[in-house]
Order: sequence, then C-alpha cells, then structure tokens
Amino acid sequence: MKRVALALLLALATASPASAHKLKVFATVEGQMVRGYAFFIGGGRPEGSPWVAKEAAGTVIASGTTDAEGRFAFTLPAAIASDVTVTVDTQEAHIASATLAANRLAGAPSLVPPAAAPAAGAADVAAEDARLAALIAGTVQKEIEPLLERLEAMDARLRYTDMISGVFLIIGLAGIGLWARGRRR
Repeated sequence: MKRVALALLLALATASPASAHKLKVFATVEGQMVRGYAFFIGGGRPEGSPWVAKEAAGTVIASGTTDAEGRFAFTLPAAIASDVTVTVDTQEAHIASATLAANRLAGAPSLVPPAAAPAAGAADVAAEDARLAALIAGTVQKEIEPLLERLEAMDARLRYTDMISGVFLIIGLAGIGLWARGRRR
C-alpha cells in the first residue's frame, strides 16, 4: 500500500500542466493593416498554420498561413463596420481566436508618420493631436504585447504550490473521513 501511495505521489509531483500547449492569438491594427501572431503558452509558435479573418456576420475577409514565427498580416477592406475575428488553427486540436472591436478598426492611424506639413489652423492642430494620440496608443500596444503574452503564460501554468496544496487537501479530507469512520465504531 505504501508503494502505491509513493508511486501516486511521485506521479503527481512530476505531472505537467494540461495547458502547456494552449494556443493564444494577438492581433493589432496599424492603419489599414492587421498584424499579429499566435503562440503556445508553454513556448513556441505555430509555423505554417492556417488562419482566417472574418467579419461578425461570418464573411471571410482574409486568410493564409502563419510564417516561421507564427505571424500573420492582412489589409482591411475599406468599408469594414463590424468586429473582426482572426482564428488560427494548428490542425492538431489547437484553435485560438482574437477579436478586434469595430471601434479599433475605424480610422486606425498608421504607425508610419506622414510627411510634415505646415499647420493651417485650430482644426489641423486638433487633427494632428488626435493622430499623435493614436500613434502613441498603437506604439504602447505594440510594446505591451510581449508582456501580455508572458502574463498569459504565467497565469496558465500549474504552480508547484498549487500541486502541494492539492495533495495536502486530499490528505486532510482523507484524515477527516478516517476520523469520522473511527467515531462511528
């Protein structure tokens, strides 16, 4: 009996988390381009995996395969008025999606600044301020994507303390059960 318990404890201690290969997708809008990538929580990126971008109604906007780094990119149609969902399917039971809200798609500025032009008035200054704010927001989004990927990976992994807590919970419940059984006798 002790050998079985020891083998079970050893198996639990060496078990890897089930979400080690969970697939995630990130996508951002830069001007009229959507760029993004797919990655596995446990590390790595799906190379050559098919992806598809669809409007909310299900109409396919673009499709293709990911490159060697799991990246994809496509140009938005001129008259897009709904959310866009990009889905990556590794064809190995890993499918993930990222949805871009319609308000992020409408008039999203390019991260490439246009040639400098002299300001003609208050309206031009307001437009330039709005463009600059959008450029900053796009740049910040691009910089925090790796941090978000890292957070997803950390949240999804099974921590050692979680495993130990589970083992002691089981031992505690078994102890309570044995105590209750002993009181009945």
